[in-house]
Amino acid sequence: MNIGEEYLILIVDDDHTLCNALSKFFSELGYKTVLAFNGLQAVEMFDELRPHLVILDIHMPVMDGIQFLNRTRKNGTSVPVIVTTAHPDINTAIEAIQSGAFDYIVKPFELDVLQQKVTRALQTTKLVRENTLLTQLVSLHEITNKLTSTHDIEELLDVTFHYCLTVCKAESGSIQLVHKDTDELVIVRQKGIQLTQVRSPLNKTDEWAISKWVLKNGRSLLISDTEKLPDLSISLNRQDIGSSLSVPLKVSDEVIGVINLNRGRNKEQFSMVELNIINMLATQASIAINNANLLSSIRQKLDELSLISTYSEQLMGLVDENDVIRSLFTTVQKHFPIDVIAFLIVQKRNHELLYWSRGALSQQDADKICAEVILEYNRATHSRVQQKRVTYRQLMPPMEFAPNIILPLGFKYAVPIVGEAFDYGGLYFGAMKDLPDRHEQLTLLSSIVSQTRIALTNSKLYSDMKENYIRTIKALAIAVDAKDTYTHGHSENVMNIAEEISRELGVDAKKASSIRDAGLLHDIGKIGIPGYILNKHGSLTYEEFNGIMKTHSSLGANIVKDVPFLQDLYKLILYHHENYNGSGYPDGLRGEMIPFGARIIRVADAFEAMTSNRPYRNSLGKKEAVKRLKEGSNVEFDPDVVEAFLRVARKKKWLEESDVG
Repeated sequence: MNIGEEYLILIVDDDHTLCNALSKFFSELGYKTVLAFNGLQAVEMFDELRPHLVILDIHMPVMDGIQFLNRTRKNGTSVPVIVTTAHPDINTAIEAIQSGAFDYIVKPFELDVLQQKVTRALQTTKLVRENTLLTQLVSLHEITNKLTSTHDIEELLDVTFHYCLTVCKAESGSIQLVHKDTDELVIVRQKGIQLTQVRSPLNKTDEWAISKWVLKNGRSLLISDTEKLPDLSISLNRQDIGSSLSVPLKVSDEVIGVINLNRGRNKEQFSMVELNIINMLATQASIAINNANLLSSIRQKLDELSLISTYSEQLMGLVDENDVIRSLFTTVQKHFPIDVIAFLIVQKRNHELLYWSRGALSQQDADKICAEVILEYNRATHSRVQQKRVTYRQLMPPMEFAPNIILPLGFKYAVPIVGEAFDYGGLYFGAMKDLPDRHEQLTLLSSIVSQTRIALTNSKLYSDMKENYIRTIKALAIAVDAKDTYTHGHSENVMNIAEEISRELGVDAKKASSIRDAGLLHDIGKIGIPGYILNKHGSLTYEEFNGIMKTHSSLGANIVKDVPFLQDLYKLILYHHENYNGSGYPDGLRGEMIPFGARIIRVADAFEAMTSNRPYRNSLGKKEAVKRLKEGSNVEFDPDVVEAFLRVARKKKWLEESDVG
């Protein structure tokens, strides 16, 4: 087969006879030819057909050869042009060469001489293209090294897209990847494509149809403005695009994306050489992108496992349900793009909804969220929780400058918190926009919820166990009071007084609870004191008081010392007989060295003891008790605690104004 068969020659001359003769001559040599009889007609045919060589008469009507050269060379075309003329003029020849002509021949000419010029022009052009290809292959080697040197997906896409546009001199294009959740193509890099949202599917234009075809068939396409897309009745019927390349990004037999490149109508059309280069690049890019995605997925899983592990470790040290819920809120707020968190705590009569919102949340919308959580809880437990019995508490304040939260939300997830042992309540997560990687985020949230459910179950079991211990120790306290016939109810009274003083002084709920329990158990050590001492009429001897009676605080402290959830009570019971000036027992602590809770119990215990009958004396009366508290302020008692007690006593009407003096 003659090499001329793969070349198209455009012959331009206003001499029809010469045109036909040249066409016949080159056709017999195996070339394809087309004829134009003026410069304007030649430009139109050049833009449409993209010939490999032009034989051009310099003098023609409508548009001469110089104008043709200037017009076509503006578009950056490298197609060789051999200029002919019947009126030789050195200046004309120079102008033609300067305008981009490859060679010059004077009429009349020998056809063999013209053939030699044509052959040389095509060979020279082929050599230039081969050199260009070699340069591109060298660049491809360099770009391959870049692709293998990074695992950052964004950098890989930048490098790949930049190289594709540069090597093919494409004016527009895109890289589209298959979204793992929807299996739809999503543009991740683009140039010259107008989209309202870069990550939304393409409009169903020619590009969309071409990309879908490549995705489905896994084959590359080189399309000109006159060619039909295989299997579809669609061509590049667009004013701005003359040719396109579409190449699949493949890993094994799976297509993970598509590269699209476009050139304008006034540009040289893409060649098979360029298609092959982009195919080679696509192969390397596909491997690199897939490896980066795999590495990213592994890192994401490790991060998720680390988050679950860290959260589980946080929960291990928490036994209070409020601490567990606060830890949940803090973790979700920090690690997820969540805008609303709500936790419904279902109780026997009244219920509570703890919530947080990134921005302000109206009461009306909070009611709607509560209703959704109740609905899910009732479905799961076949209960009839009523919203009118729910009180609301904002667990954490909204963030500054965050926009208001307005329903409906783009994402919401309501899940009941129920277990075999008990039904706790329900959780709600919401976001203004749908979560990125929704499936992975939901899976991770579900793991967080599961860990929370376990922690709440443990908290409930711990609370039940603590309550059982408290009941047991209360029974011991009652036994102590029963042992001392004169102090029946003393421990419970001290508990109530200490609790009210704590509240008056603004002690937080957790510490106040410890002070209350310590008030109940402060004299539990007396169970180890012989009854004859507890009930002795008259004063105790030095040995009885210092050798036996004083040991009751240490005995009581040791009883609770090894009970995990009563360890906070240890020092309060141990030091409840320490005096503010350091004259107390067992260690002679003074002032701030005495635990605050012990100072509160000291005042409560003293007042209750002075106002009750004892085996060695009758009640001193409230007025005398108040007098002695005031006298002992800053000596035996913390003055701030004494003042707080007096305020409480007035409010509770434990004292009359005459008692206070």
